Amino acid sequence: MEEKKVLIDRVGEKHSEYVEEMKSQEDFFFDQIENIQKAMEEKEAEFDELLQEERAKFEKLLQEERAKFEKLLQEERAKARHCDGGSGTTENRRLRKEQAQHFINCHVVVEEFKAERDELIKAHEKKKVELQKELDAALTALMEKHMPDTFQASSS
Repeated sequence: MEEKKVLIDRVGEKHSEYVEEMKSQEDFFFDQIENIQKAMEEKEAEFDELLQEERAKFEKLLQEERAKFEKLLQEERAKARHCDGGSGTTENRRLRKEQAQHFINCHVVVEEFKAERDELIKAHEKKKVELQKELDAALTALMEKHMPDTFQASSS
């Protein structure tokens, strides 16, 4: 009888120890998850801020380039309007014809510019998606690295 009571007491003590160990591991695990989530939120905020800055720079540059291009186009249009196709020497007519052809070519350049701009924007968006995937993968690896080992009861 006495042995049973001692055995029951020892089992109860071990159980209490295991419960306490499980509780401390659970607390540690949840603290780690909370720390990782905070770090992830901070990194996402930094990423969003950098993305906003880069987007603003890109938009400003794009507007400047559009303004330059539009100015050149207006100059070419003005030159084409001032050309008088009916008078002048053969050389003057040839020069005016070349200027008109140059003006037409400017429209082709505009289309090329728009296509290249669209490609740049698409590449920028693709890089943004890739960066987000890299961040997600790194955060997942970090969480896996800091995940506590599963509880193993000793057999003593």
